Parts: sequence; structure tokens; C-alpha cells
Amino acid sequence: MNSEKIKRNEFLKSLGFKGTALFAVYCTGISCTTTDVAPISGGSLTINLADSANAALLKEGGYIINSAVVIANNGGKYVAATQVCSHENIRKVIFRSGEFYCTEHGARFSTTGTGLNKDASRGLKIYSVSQSGDVLTIS
Repeated sequence: MNSEKIKRNEFLKSLGFKGTALFAVYCTGISCTTTDVAPISGGSLTINLADSANAALLKEGGYIINSAVVIANNGGKYVAATQVCSHENIRKVIFRSGEFYCTEHGARFSTTGTGLNKDASRGLKIYSVSQSGDVLTIS
């Protein structure tokens, strides 16, 4: 018996599922809601920098994840992107070394959402960030 494990999405691809069909089958039995793919749709998210839960944002390179959105301090400027990687629609994006990075497959994205390697060719959803005092508004 072969004990080598295969990831679910790799198995489904081996069966011929692609694109939307792959996503639909992949999400069967797990949570892949619209908010997973587009966490802020038509609204906004506010982050209070004075809240201790958001303290990581006060230092350069620090980031938090809130409502499936990665918010980061990039050289004193705040940037935000979806946590859902466009490579395989999974929540694995973080902020690392001045760019958004998917810990699952190594997809790398600029702070403008442009893909920086082959796994990031579809780009990443970037949100607008504005600041008023200690409050960030992400939309």
C-alpha cells in the first residue's frame, strides 16, 4: 500500500477538475464563502491602532490579519490585501520582507498586488487604506 499523501487540490486536479469546477468541488464540505474570496465587498473594515490587539502595526514590517485581510506597516505606510491567495484560493497570505507572501506555495506579490513569481501570476486583491488619527479604514 502506498502511504504517500497527496493534497486534496492536487488529487482533484489529477481527476481533471479545473478553474471554477475545481473551486466548487474543493469547497464541498469546507467553508469557502464569498467572504473568503472577497472579504470586504461593498463595505469597509476599521482598525484602531491604539488597540493592543493591533500593536504589530506600529512597527515597520508588522502585520495583522483581520476578517481575512492582511494589514501591514510597510515603511510607515499601511497596505492591505486579501489573505486568500489567488494561486489556489486558500487563506495563507502573510506580509514578509515588504511583500505579500503565501506560505502554502511560496507565491509572492508586490504591495500593489502584482505577482512576483509563477505561482502569483493571477495577482492579489489589494484594498485601499486611509488613516485618520489612530484609525485605519480599509475598503
